[in-house]
Amino acid sequence: MQDYDVVIIGAGAGGLQAAIHLGRYRWKTLVIDKGKGRTFYTPTYHNLLGYPEGVSGAALLHQGRQQAKQFGVDFMNKIVLSMEKQGDHFLITAQRRKEVIEGSAEQIDHIRARRVVLATGIMDEHPDVPNIYHYAGFSVLYCPDCDGYELIDKKVVIVGRGNGGPSLAKTLLAWTSDLTVVNIDKEKPIREDWLAFMESYGIPNYTGELDHFVGEQRETIEQVVLKDGTTIACEKVFSALGMHSKHTKLATDLGAQVNDSGYLIVDPRTKETNVAGLWAVGDVVAHSQQVMIAMGEGAQAAIWVNKSLRKDGLPEASPAYSKTP
Repeated sequence: MQDYDVVIIGAGAGGLQAAIHLGRYRWKTLVIDKGKGRTFYTPTYHNLLGYPEGVSGAALLHQGRQQAKQFGVDFMNKIVLSMEKQGDHFLITAQRRKEVIEGSAEQIDHIRARRVVLATGIMDEHPDVPNIYHYAGFSVLYCPDCDGYELIDKKVVIVGRGNGGPSLAKTLLAWTSDLTVVNIDKEKPIREDWLAFMESYGIPNYTGELDHFVGEQRETIEQVVLKDGTTIACEKVFSALGMHSKHTKLATDLGAQVNDSGYLIVDPRTKETNVAGLWAVGDVVAHSQQVMIAMGEGAQAAIWVNKSLRKDGLPEASPAYSKTP
């Protein structure tokens, strides 16, 4: 059994920012991460303070890991299998991806933590076409708050279900009026008011399943092709398909509450869930899905985790630890 003051599950921006703070507070901290989350696949963040030329998600995460390690934070590249609460502690098991895939009972770590910060995030639903990961983040975009500026005067095809497409089109009009909406689900027709909205702005719309994208360079999709043979010219594709998964199960298994959309509910000030000792930060919580907001939540949670732990005394690394009454 490995003992830690704090275990952080997930090494995205929120988890790493919490780790940096907790390491600086001198708490024994472990970050468990299964690797390659949403941030990792972002080719460039253009809206992050201090990076006027942009920074890739992979580079940002690498820098965050190195920074956390400077403050004594440990890292474990494994998948968390289970988490249960026993008294005032959390018992966590984790295993390498290889053994998880094989269904093996080998290489399982057992960790005990006084506090846990869940930063497990979410994953987007991608358009169902061949080679989607070649285009994702480059010419297939997902976040208007992140990437809207890069669409200025571009020809954009929005892929969604039902009213999701025209709703996103309304947002993207701030940057381009050259928009087309594709509703991939004929069982979810677009409402009349949204059809009238698109007509008023000259936004064509189609209903049909995607077949493939055409584009020689990953930065540009030249055509969106539907299964019925319809071909739509474009430069970028914007997904209005929403989230594929919200990684909340470790928390909900302990009784953590979620909202109607499936995101974890936390105290707005402290970021603690309704489960004592369990915090949650980043995209697994209902908020604007921005990397800098996740970082802010990570810092905020760490401050309150520290306050919580200090009620029980000083960190072992403190020079005054042995004098604690």
